[in-house]
Amino acid sequence: MKNLKNSILALSLLVMTQLSGQTTPEVHFATVDQSTPIEEVSYEYLMGDKVYLREKPSLKSKRLAILDIGTKLVLWEKKADYEIINGIKSHWYRVSTGADEGWVWGGLIAQKTFGSQAYHDVKFVYGFESVKTNDAGVIKNKHQLRAFKNGVELDRIVFDGHQPVPLNMENIGNKGLFNVEDIIVLDIPNTKNNATVGKTYIFWNNGKFSNVASLMDYSDANYSKNEDFIFPSDMEGKKSTIILKTNLTTHVAETENEIATNVKEYITNFYKWDGRKLVKKEDMPQVSNDAIATNIDF
Repeated sequence: MKNLKNSILALSLLVMTQLSGQTTPEVHFATVDQSTPIEEVSYEYLMGDKVYLREKPSLKSKRLAILDIGTKLVLWEKKADYEIINGIKSHWYRVSTGADEGWVWGGLIAQKTFGSQAYHDVKFVYGFESVKTNDAGVIKNKHQLRAFKNGVELDRIVFDGHQPVPLNMENIGNKGLFNVEDIIVLDIPNTKNNATVGKTYIFWNNGKFSNVASLMDYSDANYSKNEDFIFPSDMEGKKSTIILKTNLTTHVAETENEIATNVKEYITNFYKWDGRKLVKKEDMPQVSNDAIATNIDF
């Protein structure tokens, strides 16, 4: 587990140095009107649970109804100005859901909604959770995933999203693992152009989320590192085994004027998922060589 812990520590330190120029995350949605053809009407879904539908766009306005997580919404209008709540900037939206109509603050509406591959009636909603500054003056952008079934929240997880932008994500199923129903992979964007510089892995199983690991690429003038998980179904491996493949490149020049050559090392570690955390398999020692280990029999 040492390499994995070192990767997460390096990720944390890198994120702390990158967050100095961050802005407030903004949540925006398109609206429709009465002239919009029915086939072009888009729907959004509520990320918050037990949310008050308001008569007017204000937290002080009269409560009209209570909406459950995953409620299907049509957005008809947005208030011209915005409101910042928990560090998140969004408009109020006039919405309809069935026979009810009223106003909901946009930060409570999911930015992404997708389903479990294991159970058709389990859904996931994603969005910003909060933005806070810690005691060291570092801005922490917190994102969240929530799971629900038939309007009832099952679980939620809050994690560091690294940037105040919506994350790209994919549900890749269980990839041949025991004690896992869905693996949700989220891209980690960098600070300058939101290009992917790593991935966060969140497992869903038995009604619970687990934040498994964040693998961050690193590069400077002398050294670069990138890491990937290889899952059992990617290599026809054992269902209980995950490979952590680490690629290291060192740029070596014997003299100042010499063009540096790349010295590469590929390190392979083996882990199992015990239902709560990754555990290194001591019976399968670390492999280090000069070629990517793609033909290991495990």
